[in-house]
Amino acid sequence: MYYEFYIDVFFVVNLFMDFLVLCLTNRILQGTARPWRALGGALAGAALISLFFWTAKEINTENMLIFSLGTTFVMVRLGCGLRKGKELLTGFLTCWGISFLLGGMLYTLPLRAGKGILIFFTITFTAYLILDTGIRLFKYLKGKAVSVCRVILETGGQKIELEGLLDTGNCLTDTNTGKPVCVMEKSRFSAMLEKKQQEALESFCGLKSTKTEDLGDLNPRFVLYTALGCEKGLLPVVTADRLVIFREGKKVTISQAAIGLSAAPLSPYRKFEMIVSPKILDS
Repeated sequence: MYYEFYIDVFFVVNLFMDFLVLCLTNRILQGTARPWRALGGALAGAALISLFFWTAKEINTENMLIFSLGTTFVMVRLGCGLRKGKELLTGFLTCWGISFLLGGMLYTLPLRAGKGILIFFTITFTAYLILDTGIRLFKYLKGKAVSVCRVILETGGQKIELEGLLDTGNCLTDTNTGKPVCVMEKSRFSAMLEKKQQEALESFCGLKSTKTEDLGDLNPRFVLYTALGCEKGLLPVVTADRLVIFREGKKVTISQAAIGLSAAPLSPYRKFEMIVSPKILDS
């Protein structure tokens, strides 16, 4: 008995499955990785597994398991942007869990409806939508208990209103002033500045020489931080004229607030635009 092996079909099927698994993994981990990054990880995974089946002299459970473990680490590293340590291990376990769950769902759906690759894609995508909807619903219900607040930030005569998230994990403190640090996206803050200040701030964040007078009253500095996927980094922090927080009918005003500027998006779907330190409510 022999089997015909179509490497092109095998590659496409694995690419499709790996892409869906990485998208679901990113959603569970609340990662900021974009779909194109998940596609890159899926391409790497599909290429590696196809190369293994194409070149392996003998395929058994042992070498298949070892190769699958290594391939999954590569996929998570490339497709989710996780680098090392606990985050990479969490991504690996999540990816495997999603793979088993998605595979199990394929057996429960009506596979006798027909045969062929198009039917397979339809059934697989249906299973993906079911899992994705379940994850979204779980996060929505969980988010009902998340502390959110309305924030108004003022600097240089400009004002912007943001959706804030009170994060107890945000323990950042400005070493210069001792004030708690709230974090927002650098692009949003830069939009409030004049062009000259924008260029000066960008140079400062890029560790380039900058004229102090071009920065005005921003007083930029760096604060050490740790976060998911980054064990140690430097976060640029500036001083804003005023920060007003509205929560549970109360109004808290902070003058000369310390604002950390993140180069990466804080939330994939802009559910919140600033991470507010709960300590700032007591300052």
